[in-house]
Amino acid sequence: MALASTEVTPSAYVLIGDNVSTITFQCQSNNPIVVAISTSNVGAATTAPGLVYKFPEGEMKKTVADLSHEAGAAYVYVKALTGGAAKVIYEGA
Repeated sequence: MALASTEVTPSAYVLIGDNVSTITFQCQSNNPIVVAISTSNVGAATTAPGLVYKFPEGEMKKTVADLSHEAGAAYVYVKALTGGAAKVIYEGA
């Protein structure tokens, strides 16, 4: 799979990993990102907790199950932590 990028805001989570077993992503902005993992493709609530990554942090080919305490987690969502937009590059597998 090729790398993709997207701009995210704090107002809503954006799906970057749709039913994946591993994920690669990196924060590409000074505004940190929040990564939420779910067992559902319905979407993560804006208030859902997540892991915070700041520039240039991320994960490479990380097993989605390692990022969550939920059994069967396969959906990866991202949003900006605060303020304006944040950029994230990603590749799901």
